[in-house]
Amino acid sequence: MPWWGWIIVAVVMLAALAVGLVYAGIHAVRAAHSVAGTGKEIQNYLNAMQQTEPGNAAREKPLFTQPLSTAAHRYSLAQTEVERRRITRHNRHAERWSVWKHNRVPFTANPTPVSNQTIPQSTDQTFSAIVENAGATASEGLPIDTGQKISRSN
Repeated sequence: MPWWGWIIVAVVMLAALAVGLVYAGIHAVRAAHSVAGTGKEIQNYLNAMQQTEPGNAAREKPLFTQPLSTAAHRYSLAQTEVERRRITRHNRHAERWSVWKHNRVPFTANPTPVSNQTIPQSTDQTFSAIVENAGATASEGLPIDTGQKISRSN
């Protein structure tokens, strides 16, 4: 390699080193600004934690430092409230079921016709005819024809 090739390689190397240092410097400044902002926020939280409120003197001690009877009494009060809510919910459900049981909508055996055709006989007569027809075909060993029209003469 000629002597001027070594000079080009050295200049490119120094340029890459300079670009790398500038890149690292820019990111270091950005990181310093970010860390400074985070430090300010942390300092605000620490200052707020060190300030005492006027109502702190009347605060209750933690439960684990109080006698066990205090915790037992609070637990019994809480369980009483839970049981009261359960009984209220049960009574509300029982009342609703009672209303539904006594106010049932009666089942109407005569469905509303979908087409303009009228049904010539009552549903009870049609049902009894189907039962008679099914008994007859079952005793003969023949399959029931579901497409068969049922007619009954009175």
